[in-house]
Amino acid sequence: MTFRERLAKLDHLQKGKLFKIIASVLIAVFAAVLIGYGLLNNTTDNTQMTKLINELPATVTNYVGEEIENPQLAQTRQIQQLLNNAKPGMLLAVGTAVVSVMLILVVWMGLGLVYPVLGAIALGVYFLLRGGSFDVMGSIAVGMMILTLSFMVLLRAAGLLFDFSHPVLAIAKNVLAEAIRMKISLVFIVMLFFVLAAMPMLLNNEQALRYRVQNFLQYASGFTFLFVAMLVVFFGAATVTYEQREKVIWQTMTKPVAAWQYLLGKWLGVVALAAILLAVSATGVFLFTEYLRNQPAVGEIESYQSADGSSITEDRLILETQVLTSRVSVPPTLPFSINDPAFEQALESRIRREQLTNPGYNPNPAERMAKKQTIYQEEISQYLSIDPNTEQYEEFVFRGLGAAKRMNLPLTMRYKINAEGNRPDMFYILSFGFDDGTILPPRRTGLGFSHTMTLSPEFINSNGEIRLQIFNGQLLATDDGNFEVQANMNTFTIPPDGLEISYSVGGYRANFVRVFIVLWVKLAMLAMLAVWASTFASFPVACLIAGGLFFIGEIAGFVQGALPGWGKTNADGDPSMYRTMIYYFADWISSVFGVYNELKPTSRLAEGKMLSWANVSKGVLTLGVISSLFYLAGIAIFRRRQLAIYSGQ
Repeated sequence: MTFRERLAKLDHLQKGKLFKIIASVLIAVFAAVLIGYGLLNNTTDNTQMTKLINELPATVTNYVGEEIENPQLAQTRQIQQLLNNAKPGMLLAVGTAVVSVMLILVVWMGLGLVYPVLGAIALGVYFLLRGGSFDVMGSIAVGMMILTLSFMVLLRAAGLLFDFSHPVLAIAKNVLAEAIRMKISLVFIVMLFFVLAAMPMLLNNEQALRYRVQNFLQYASGFTFLFVAMLVVFFGAATVTYEQREKVIWQTMTKPVAAWQYLLGKWLGVVALAAILLAVSATGVFLFTEYLRNQPAVGEIESYQSADGSSITEDRLILETQVLTSRVSVPPTLPFSINDPAFEQALESRIRREQLTNPGYNPNPAERMAKKQTIYQEEISQYLSIDPNTEQYEEFVFRGLGAAKRMNLPLTMRYKINAEGNRPDMFYILSFGFDDGTILPPRRTGLGFSHTMTLSPEFINSNGEIRLQIFNGQLLATDDGNFEVQANMNTFTIPPDGLEISYSVGGYRANFVRVFIVLWVKLAMLAMLAVWASTFASFPVACLIAGGLFFIGEIAGFVQGALPGWGKTNADGDPSMYRTMIYYFADWISSVFGVYNELKPTSRLAEGKMLSWANVSKGVLTLGVISSLFYLAGIAIFRRRQLAIYSGQ
């Protein structure tokens, strides 16, 4: 028997029904054993935490002799909750489930003997290059091969799902086939897989674990969305315009295919491609994040085991409470609003001062709003700056914490101060007081980076508020029963995003799923924009239109904030038709894409902020309506096209 005959026999074997059933059963049994092992080892030993909670007193005496809620008790309860949510066996369970599903798909595609051989080749390449100067290249090559094989499996599975006798599904299936044939799509797919495979190699192992995890989540999810978005724009435009240019569309439209079916099929194919790429990328990002999570943090000999015998290290605490979590963040409420009469009076006063040197000065409404915004921002900066001599302290009010009080959830306060150029050798002493009279021990605070503190929910009053006083110095008790501040040398400023109180409402895993659902919905709308633009424009113009709208959507928040400064007049103050048209167009577009911009899924994921199902539903509904409107507009345009004479140019 020749070698070719042996290969044909093996191919016949892997396509046989009996082989598929037996292989699937074996994979399922082996996966069940590994998943069960992972779930059984999915708990942490909290005996020490429980014992410590029972031994800790409920109240302690602070340095001025007052009985206060024991801060260590709140922190210990938070640590216990973190250890319960860690679930170290989740990586094995999820990884096994993903691999087993992929293998079963491979088996039923008739490739049950091919992919194991390719996997063995990938491992062989890795071990050959391991340990030498080509170690990084070997890891990248194996990562790219795994991602590519997974992509090909899901692509074929999607093709099978579209393998029905319907015009829309037939067109969508053809789009998936085009994705492999077109060089433009292959370039983006290869770039995406290379970046994802290389990114773990770029992490600095000397960094704190929390920074490595946060950087990986931020850049991996951000680059994934960016590359897939560019692919959606270019491929979505190419799949329609190229068919018109090459007159391939004649063969489709001469059949009983309506315009709405053609455009829907094209959009569905592009969306399916985006979903496949997101699924592969998200699985890789999730598994590597779980792998990083189970690495030792700073001060640990093993994961979750501190070297000095303490309950938890600072690096692990920040990682679990600020990054790998789903938390509700509450910033302080400003005691003033831009609509307060004082800001209008300050604006009029500033205009009168400028008219003293320029009598003809008369700002238009846009310029007035820009000046008012400037005054407002100056007042915010003044409010967030604490002078050690004239003010000594500032009170901040955090509202909306009633849910945390009802659930008795520990709170995490994050704060950052800037002073003296943020010299690394400088430290300021800060004191914290609450409206119930509680004063926490002073904290030695470094400049220019964030610090965290665990607070008890007992500090939340009946209105769901925390009133916090921050002193620029150490608060000391005097002999007469009063207090005085031993102030620092200079004023410090809290940046606008440098103070918040947050509480965790769940783990990051559910948040991770919601984030990638939102990313897919955003890509679906972008695909519709590309298909819509292709109904009336050539490939370059369609890419420019869809890409431009995508860019505006991503910076919609910035555009809304910058519009008052743009104005509708030229440098001489005369009305400008050009600036007016841009003003209203940018205002309308950025308002339409406001919800698109407000979701901010990747930043929420990296910062551990909750993306609720309510936000997801609102985003899906809004983006769905926008996509539907562009779809209807595309149908109306496409029905009026003269495809018989259109060249695609």
